[in-house]
Amino acid sequence: MKGSNEVRNMVLAALFAALDIVTTRLFFADAFLPPGTTLVRVSLQFLCYGLAGWLLGPGWTLGAAVTGDIVGSLIRAGGYGAVFPGVTLICALAGLTFGLILYRRPPKLWRALLATGLYCLLFLLPLMPLVFYLQYGTPYWPMFWASLPWRALLFAPYGIVLFLAMKALDAPLRKAFR
Repeated sequence: MKGSNEVRNMVLAALFAALDIVTTRLFFADAFLPPGTTLVRVSLQFLCYGLAGWLLGPGWTLGAAVTGDIVGSLIRAGGYGAVFPGVTLICALAGLTFGLILYRRPPKLWRALLATGLYCLLFLLPLMPLVFYLQYGTPYWPMFWASLPWRALLFAPYGIVLFLAMKALDAPLRKAFR
């Protein structure tokens, strides 16, 4: 039966990687920041990471996040290899974190808020400006301070949406995966 679980996990990880690509490359909103900085992307990527972490655990979610970022970057760049290792590392850390916090645990609002809070405030807020600084020379601190209100504002709605999704899927998935 273990082989069956591995196949199921691989298929679900691929599904979450595909959903990651769709939510970050096709369906998103950009919040532009003051001149001299860049933008904050608002998407449902957190939901892909959160549900994958909840269902699959840290290892599979890390793999799905990295795969989604690399394949999505290649698709977006027309196959010319515009993969940014710093962004891929942020995706890996986020996938690992969601898996560690949510895997095999009942849906709780505080857990969803903790996971999305770490995602927004520990990974996206300090690390994304660092990636842009290293990649493009964009000044770090102006970008950090300009994105702080967005990241602080978004983590709670992200956590609530994640919690509601886990709560809605809890009973049907429990029944399906017995």
